[in-house]
Amino acid sequence: MAKRVFISYRREDTGSAAGRVYDRLSRLLPKSNLFFDVNTIGGGEDFVRRIESEIGRSDVALVFIGDKWLEPAHPPGSGRIWEQDDFVRAELRAALARPMLILPILVAGARMPKPEQLPEDVRAVTGRNALPLRHESFDGDTESIVAAVLGVSAKDRAWEDKGTLRTKIGYGVGGAIAAAALLLVVPSCTFGCSRVRFPPLSAGRSRHCC
Repeated sequence: MAKRVFISYRREDTGSAAGRVYDRLSRLLPKSNLFFDVNTIGGGEDFVRRIESEIGRSDVALVFIGDKWLEPAHPPGSGRIWEQDDFVRAELRAALARPMLILPILVAGARMPKPEQLPEDVRAVTGRNALPLRHESFDGDTESIVAAVLGVSAKDRAWEDKGTLRTKIGYGVGGAIAAAALLLVVPSCTFGCSRVRFPPLSAGRSRHCC
């Protein structure tokens, strides 16, 4: 059964990074199994209810954390994670209440918050093993994230084998078609040449058929 993944992030903090990882996962998993609110919440839907419903159906929660993750919505003030109606806090709280894999993703050198920097109801996320996502090693870091989501070793990279197999099949089919076409052309050319009378050639010229 394909894994179901919930992606938690702040748009102004890690929206771009989360979107790129979503694109990578969508090549391997059905898009219906990936909850990325920009694409999956329709107009007029109850956001909180949809979040709780999606987390209840998910196997993995990716929590993207950047340098602005703890910043207040309207400085000066406490971080928005302390606000009761903060959506990221609601996502974390719902995920921590379930027996699911919660994978913090530390973007562009961000650090895991200290427990005392978070409300008690989401503080447990600091005890989850985090993975980095850096610009200079994006492909390798993304492979590690994908491996964790799929529950395999990054060294296995089953998704690469899948792509390689498709490539080999494509080349094989293309070669077979080309060979078949050549077999059809050569006999027809030979057959046609046996019936064509060419005019005498002047000295130094050669004759070619087909």
